[in-house]
Amino acid sequence: MENWRPLEADHQKIITLYEQSDEEQAQSSDARGYFESSDGKLMPPAVYIFNHENFPTETRKGSSKDVEALRKTFEKLKCPIEVVQNPTFFMVKDTVTKLTRKCFYHLSALVIVILSHGNRKEKILACDDKEYDLDDDILFPLYENETLADKPKILIVQACKGNWKADGNTKRNPSSYIKCYSTTEGFQSYRNETKGSIFIQTLCNAMDQDGPTKDFLSIIEDVNVKVEVQSKSIGWKQKPSVNSNLTERFCFGDFVQNG
Repeated sequence: MENWRPLEADHQKIITLYEQSDEEQAQSSDARGYFESSDGKLMPPAVYIFNHENFPTETRKGSSKDVEALRKTFEKLKCPIEVVQNPTFFMVKDTVTKLTRKCFYHLSALVIVILSHGNRKEKILACDDKEYDLDDDILFPLYENETLADKPKILIVQACKGNWKADGNTKRNPSSYIKCYSTTEGFQSYRNETKGSIFIQTLCNAMDQDGPTKDFLSIIEDVNVKVEVQSKSIGWKQKPSVNSNLTERFCFGDFVQNG
């Protein structure tokens, strides 16, 4: 950290910048300059931990141990950490609103950890038993912060995603699926009315070429890169999404008989 400025002489300047209104701070070129390192490197990510532990009718025992482990891990990585303890729905929304306006020019990324109960379709339970949405209430608002543009926004969630129990006897095997989307959640997908969609056309070309020899997950990862590049070349922004929980790689060639 010896290469970082500001030093002691700039301490009051830092305080002044952080005490600016949210709007002033987000647009402050002074803030950007003062928080850049002398060697051009960014500082470690900021970490926010939403620890939903005490609910009206129960306590999520063990959650405090997770907070301890997270603190120890991220402190080793020199990350600034803030724990939001037992947040209600309002506290979650208020904290995220402040994050959308906070200056992150000096940081390399933002990490948000959520410890709570959850349900399907990205639902998280706040400590007042009100649900919030992982995309609509956490991730999507962060896109509005220009100081986080093109920086990783990492969400780590310890929560249920439904009521099914995964065990060796169930037919609902959670380790045997791939979801392939033509675009990322919240964004448009593009289709040419004469040539078809970039995603499907690129997928078919890749399958024609590599289907017999490459596993499907590798193919779809290649497709994602090609779709993103092609989209940018014509002025679109389309980034496919893959959600996979396969324990083994699936290759079509393994099931095609020769001759």
